[in-house]
Amino acid sequence: MTESESILYWLWLSWVLGPAPACSGELLALYGGAEGVFAARGREDLSGLLSPAHTGRLLDDTRPPASFAPLACRCEALGVRILCWGGPGYPAALAALPDAPPVLYCTGLLPQDGAPYVGMVGSRRPSEYGMQAARVIGEGLAGVGAVLVSGLADGLDSAAHRAALDCGRPTIAVLGTAIDKTYPAANRALRRQIEETGAVLSEYPPGAPSGQGLFLQRNRLIAGLSQALCVIEARQKSGTMSTVGHARRYGVPVWAVPGSIFSPLSEGANALLAAGEASALTCAGDLLPSLGLAAAAPGSHPVPAGPPPDAETLAVLRALGPEPKGLQQIADESGLPAGRLLAALTRLEIAGRAAALAGRQYRLL
Repeated sequence: MTESESILYWLWLSWVLGPAPACSGELLALYGGAEGVFAARGREDLSGLLSPAHTGRLLDDTRPPASFAPLACRCEALGVRILCWGGPGYPAALAALPDAPPVLYCTGLLPQDGAPYVGMVGSRRPSEYGMQAARVIGEGLAGVGAVLVSGLADGLDSAAHRAALDCGRPTIAVLGTAIDKTYPAANRALRRQIEETGAVLSEYPPGAPSGQGLFLQRNRLIAGLSQALCVIEARQKSGTMSTVGHARRYGVPVWAVPGSIFSPLSEGANALLAAGEASALTCAGDLLPSLGLAAAAPGSHPVPAGPPPDAETLAVLRALGPEPKGLQQIADESGLPAGRLLAALTRLEIAGRAAALAGRQYRLL
């Protein structure tokens, strides 16, 4: 099967499961990919994994994979890359999620230098204190090599992206809209800047209708991409706090900037700190050791400074070599199940020790 034919199966599976599919991780672990799921339809009972609505779409013969060819052509015409789960360019950190999107739509290019990803989120209507904190901390992180991940929204999201761009570093924007729409529209110029050195991602195809729920679904991808999540300024009930919930669900460490006890904009961050659910973030240096980065002079490269690899990461390191190996071979040699193997590979990619290649193969760097 050619790559273009394979993409149609992934587009079909993305339609079957819909956005934020709770069952995708288990389904893909069982069947290995979209073609495997398609081969199982009508032959195996998937009702234990899928809802009745999912099952209905799975068995709908009016929407075979070939019917998604116009969508693939539209993406090509718009310059939108289709990243398929486990395939070239698809972030390994997202592939390990239980609710991973089968397909991501991408403009620009994801950074390939193995730098750690740090999520930065906060209010769309921040105070000057919040904006200053985002600028200073964002530039401190990007300046030593971190890749900042945010949502391209007004306020602190935009401040995080601009902090990275001001340091000449790539940044990643995750949309809560279709990939061909920029919201807010005032950020179109910022998006173009991001695409020059970084990437814009969405799990929603061109032309997908907008909706408030899409932004909440999007928040899990910001958390899932990130090695650490930074809350700059947020109300206690806000989209930012939903991102924090996803980070906790995925085991991603949360950091929060302390704020005034008199400011409603700091209620969320202060509550996280008071409950012991976040570490205090007063400067970029607080976070650098946990990212495996050390402070460096402007213009120098990131310096590895983290703890030694854990046992599972070491097992994968021993299994890898200079020649590419497939996931199954690495799993056999490391003795790790798929989910934990992908997590270890993600850690190695972030640390710049391993490279993901086409055909879901990996090699040592």
